[in-house]
Amino acid sequence: MFDLKIINGTIVDGSGSKGYKGDVGIKGDKIAAIGDLKASESQNTIDAEGLVVSPGFIDMHTHSDLSILYDSHTNSKIYDGVTTEVVGNCGIGVAPVNPEKKQLLIDYLGTRLIGSLPVKIDFYWGTFKEYLDYVNSHAPTVNVAPLVAQGAVRIAEMGFAKEKGTAEQVKNMQAMVSQAMAEGALGLSSGLVYLPGAYTDTEELTELSKAVKQYGGFYVTHIRNEGEAVFEALEEAINIAKGAGVPLHVSHLKLSSRKVAGMTEQLFKRIEDAEKEGVEISFDVYPYECGMTALSALMPPWTFEGGVQNLLERLKDKGMREKIKEDCRNGIPGWQNFAKDAGSWSNITVSTVINESSKCFEGKTIEEIASEQGKEPYDAIFDMLIMENGRIQIVVKMMQDGDVAQIVAHKKAMYGSDGMSLSTEGILAFGKPHPRAFGTHGRVLGKYVREMGVVTLEEAVKKMTSMPAWRLKLDKRGLLNEGYYADITIFDPDKVQDRGTYKEPKQYTVGMDKVIVNGKVVLDRGNHQEVFPGKVVGKAKI
Repeated sequence: MFDLKIINGTIVDGSGSKGYKGDVGIKGDKIAAIGDLKASESQNTIDAEGLVVSPGFIDMHTHSDLSILYDSHTNSKIYDGVTTEVVGNCGIGVAPVNPEKKQLLIDYLGTRLIGSLPVKIDFYWGTFKEYLDYVNSHAPTVNVAPLVAQGAVRIAEMGFAKEKGTAEQVKNMQAMVSQAMAEGALGLSSGLVYLPGAYTDTEELTELSKAVKQYGGFYVTHIRNEGEAVFEALEEAINIAKGAGVPLHVSHLKLSSRKVAGMTEQLFKRIEDAEKEGVEISFDVYPYECGMTALSALMPPWTFEGGVQNLLERLKDKGMREKIKEDCRNGIPGWQNFAKDAGSWSNITVSTVINESSKCFEGKTIEEIASEQGKEPYDAIFDMLIMENGRIQIVVKMMQDGDVAQIVAHKKAMYGSDGMSLSTEGILAFGKPHPRAFGTHGRVLGKYVREMGVVTLEEAVKKMTSMPAWRLKLDKRGLLNEGYYADITIFDPDKVQDRGTYKEPKQYTVGMDKVIVNGKVVLDRGNHQEVFPGKVVGKAKI
């Protein structure tokens, strides 16, 4: 007697093998049998005729650290077939927290992706374990796979000091990383275009990465530059992993400058050569030509020294404004200048603000806003940052479609939305977010599998399931196998498609028939079932 039986579907099991007709039987939270189960008894049966039955998708790169707590439905991800979200990416995290530097961390997160939540941010935890316990006690619909963020660790120890960490400070940060790994983190993430990652040198990052080795963890990074200096930045990441003796995972691999557009093969070759040198490398990608970041990311790193409030004070100073403009126009060695990479102010669009008085900016380009206000673009940017206390998000046109398609199709590519879980209603239905938060997996299956044919259905499912599970070392997830957890996505391969656009991003993926998390049906023909079986997942600790 099964609790749930799925019959008549085409099983695409996540291994990359060709799909086949078969049935799946579920008992409790596990897959109990796979085969011809039509004669077996079951309390409930799903007829998946004409549909694909696959493992639940693992979103390899998200920023849902807080959004899962404000709305546990995780609608934008569930409707996109996702059953597990990886949080703590880009060095942007919410634990560990040093009480003495808590406000510095909160102010900083207010300028980053998770800070665009229209709420007063606060934390009810200190240690990494306390954060994970809080997630489990407020169970979301999806599972949560956590990384420990280097940014949170460095702020806890050093605040926003730009100096190189002393031997004692590095030792203290190593201890924090080690503790987080022992408490459930799966790896260490960094975001080296953001603060305080940009203040951190290769040696310090290598030493911190050594702390994850004994736990079988890995180093995952938003490299220091994804534009003109992408090859140098990739080299640094390789050297960090090599020096620490750990695997490397590159976040949202891309070529985000016209000066390196079309150079994907050179990028792939360096990755292949590094593997020959003994460095295990993987990467994820989002299937869009636009990125999303904070408007404050257009500011030079030195402007953040001392914290976000110091940034805002500098922006109010006329003399400082001129120095900031000069650095933005001329560039600073090693700093990725997003404004220059965009090429035009018409390629940068304000997506989300906090205050009602600034809502008129949403959906408009910097070019349009500056023109309407009769201001020079940088002055318009500075004034908006001051008005919004730094809490403004932007969408930036940076990549070429051909490069994106090549990276999506690469044998090592996994898929990550780089977006938090959102909704079309309630507290998480704010602003004009990047459509990737709603449609990453539907876009891969619709555009790149069905329409363009650059990747097969079986390979795409593998990249969404068993490959992330392998990288994260998730126990008994990512495949449809007997004894594995029943995280399952059932979709129509002929209809699945993302619907969100840059102008109207808040639209759910269509074609996802059912989504099952830990044996519970959470999405049934477009209807959330108001069940919340998600939990923190990860490998067993030593």
